[in-house]
This record gives sequence, structure tokens and C-alpha cells, in this order.
Amino acid sequence: MTVRKFQPPNRLAKMIKERGGILAKDAIAAAEAGVESLRESSLANLDATIAEMERRFGKGAEGRDAESFEALYILSSRIIDVSIFVSDVGIDRAAVSLCGLVDGFAEGGAWRWDAVDVHLNALRLLRSIGAQLPAEQREAMLAGLHQVSRHRPDEG
Repeated sequence: MTVRKFQPPNRLAKMIKERGGILAKDAIAAAEAGVESLRESSLANLDATIAEMERRFGKGAEGRDAESFEALYILSSRIIDVSIFVSDVGIDRAAVSLCGLVDGFAEGGAWRWDAVDVHLNALRLLRSIGAQLPAEQREAMLAGLHQVSRHRPDEG
């Protein structure tokens, strides 16, 4: 019995040896340019979403008691989706906190409008001057929002 060894061709190795394609630095630059092209529309969507939240769920909004928990949750999720260009100011984290808050409301079946108002105020503040706030102040604000979102009405 004779043992025969064979080595099948390695397509990946062959492709690596061939000339062509683009350099990693060029691929990264193209990807960054692609993401950057979304900046303007993302920020416009962020502003429009905050405005819609204020209009439907803000302190002076008529009929906010009739709004659904799901509607505010969806709007909060939309902020998370488009906040990549302002992630350094914590808007995404404030929206995550608001999602948690609304989830708790849905479980309990009741709104706590003071908590919603605090979150909406924080979103507006972070969007308008969040980049100028010292990091410690932003972190303290986000920690406070997290605490508010964890409080349940039945806890007193």
C-alpha cells in the first residue's frame, strides 16, 4: 500500500498573492467617508425625533396621557439608532435610560410624567450643549437618569 499525499489548492493564499484589490488604509478611508456621508441626515433625524418626543410627550403636550408606551419606546430607540455622531455626549445612554423607564411604565401600566420630563430635558440639554459640559457633569447626569429609570412606582 502506497500512501499518496496531496495538497489541494488554497484559493485564499492564491488571492493574497495576486495583485489587485484595495489597500486596507484605502478601504478604511472609504468606509469612514461612507459613514461621514450619513452625519447630516442622522443629526437631522435626531433633532426631529427629540422634537417629536417633546411635541407628543413633553410637559405641555395635550393628550400625552393617551399616548402609548410603545410610541415613546420606539422614539427613544430611534435616538439610539442615529446618535453615533454625538455618542461622546451621552445622548445614546440617556435614550437607553428612557427606554428602560418606559419599559417599567409598560409593566406597571402607568406613566410617571416627572420622570419622562427629566429625561426629555436631559436629551435636549445633551443635544444643545452636551459637548461643552465637563465629562463629570455629563456622567453625573447620566447616572441620575439611570437611577430615575430604575425606580418603580410600587417602591414608593
